[in-house]
Amino acid sequence: MTRLLIVPGLSGSGPEHWQTVWERLDARCRRVAQSDWEKPELSAWLQSLERAVEESAEPALLVAHSLGAVLVAHWARARASTSVLGALLVAPADVDTLAPSMTALQSFAPLPGGRLPFPSLLVASRNDPYVSLERAAWMASAWGSRLVDVGSQGHINADSGLGTWPAGRALLAELLRGCPFDLDPRLAHDTVLLAESPLSLLLLMNERRYPWLILVPKRAGLTELDELSPPDRNLLAAESAAISAVLRGPFAADKVNVGALGNVVRQFHLHHVARSLGDPAWPGPVWGHSPRQAYEASELADVSARIARSALNQLFVFR
Repeated sequence: MTRLLIVPGLSGSGPEHWQTVWERLDARCRRVAQSDWEKPELSAWLQSLERAVEESAEPALLVAHSLGAVLVAHWARARASTSVLGALLVAPADVDTLAPSMTALQSFAPLPGGRLPFPSLLVASRNDPYVSLERAAWMASAWGSRLVDVGSQGHINADSGLGTWPAGRALLAELLRGCPFDLDPRLAHDTVLLAESPLSLLLLMNERRYPWLILVPKRAGLTELDELSPPDRNLLAAESAAISAVLRGPFAADKVNVGALGNVVRQFHLHHVARSLGDPAWPGPVWGHSPRQAYEASELADVSARIARSALNQLFVFR
């Protein structure tokens, strides 16, 4: 999973700011905390960002706003971390113009130059009081970022009334699709990797009461089925049908529950749960019914071998 490090600017981001909303609703988000939001010192803020990147257990994508976006540019110039995969830079404050009248920004001036060592999008508004579109374009050119003009949306903050900011989420998804594929660690923790195809990983949920297989397309940043290309959707449908046939055949399921939830683990994954009349959760859903019961080692080996001997070995290479 790619960690989303939220990098606010001066005064932090309040409860109605889209950064805070994302952090509240998306488990991938972690805020980069600063010791003093009102009196920013570049050196101290750099240390906080560096520490957050180092402490992230997963590769990170930086989601920065205003002075936070300028902080990212300063940090990237001084560091060469390979664990940052990209940055969404929203409404970067023009500290060169603002610093003479805003002493709190003076340590951040002048704006750094030089291309960022990772892909980035710079999002700018036409009526932002803290940076003109022309200066935002200059920053984008200097940092090697793609400029995204969102029209007249002020400082693209809480006052802009963006809510969850769907347009920003779409830009974030664009950046994530350019990152390497990595299995979400929560899926890895709860499952056993059995096999893979050119498209997907085949996982076995470590839950002894239900034969339960999960498909994870190996496409970075994928959160929804419609984001797959038509050929990939067709291949996924074929893999899903083959799994359902095995669960109904060798595993004698009375019903196969197939579903993609993703409210907590956003990475797209497709569940296939073999249900039997009278199983512990019947007829309700297995999700949230009761704590997971892991396989004993001998049970896991037996179930894994049965799946490997099934018709799925025509689509997947088993480990």
